Amino acid sequence: MEQATKRHDLKINGSGSAGGGQYEDVSISGSGKIHGDVECESLKIDGSGKMEGSVLAEQIKISGSSTLKGKIETKLLKVNGSTKFEETVSAEEFTVNGSAKMLKELTAGEFKVNGSAKVMGKIQAERVEVTGLLSASKDCEAESFRSSGVIHIGGLLSADQIEICMDHYSKVKEIGGETITVSVEKSFSLFRRLFRFLNSDPYLQTEVIEGDTIRLQNTKAKLVRGKDISIGENCEIGTVEYTGSLDVHPKAAVQESVKV
Repeated sequence: MEQATKRHDLKINGSGSAGGGQYEDVSISGSGKIHGDVECESLKIDGSGKMEGSVLAEQIKISGSSTLKGKIETKLLKVNGSTKFEETVSAEEFTVNGSAKMLKELTAGEFKVNGSAKVMGKIQAERVEVTGLLSASKDCEAESFRSSGVIHIGGLLSADQIEICMDHYSKVKEIGGETITVSVEKSFSLFRRLFRFLNSDPYLQTEVIEGDTIRLQNTKAKLVRGKDISIGENCEIGTVEYTGSLDVHPKAAVQESVKV
């Protein structure tokens, strides 16, 4: 019976470099560089490492400042430092605790942003959870989307369940889903209250919101369209189109409402 070839580990300390290939565990400490594609069980970068080729790994953990120039495919991806991904990223679980910049598309099972993430391409995920800052230039598609941080999305935010809870300004071009809830976080922290005061009241700015059940607070939108709609306090809405029920708070402004 033929035995599988045992893979060796690759460790780079300092400013060394190595070629691509198949490895067991790969670790870079310092400003090391790997040329070529890499296939491994785990990749760990602690310094300012650079990957010139694509990476296929079970897990990738990054601390420090690094650049990955090739396509990334992994089950677990964690960024604790500052990382730039120049090609597409695919991960079953992707957590950003530091800062991540993606120049191309992102595909993920679960995408968590506790720090700061900037995505230049489209986002496709099963679940997105934001407690930090998410900036997306194009569309974001998910089964569920939840944010208690800050979101700036230049395209369509689309998910079955959307929950946006704010204590700062957020902006999304268009929003579509089944159940959409926009609310304001009630913070009792003195620091948060002072920060909010200095940066004006938190609100969501968007052009269009379309869904089945929609509940809004502190929202500015040109058009809201759905079945059952609740327009809460501090909302400024151009037109509301609804097929079921409509409730408008006394402290909300709706220019036009039409039952269709």
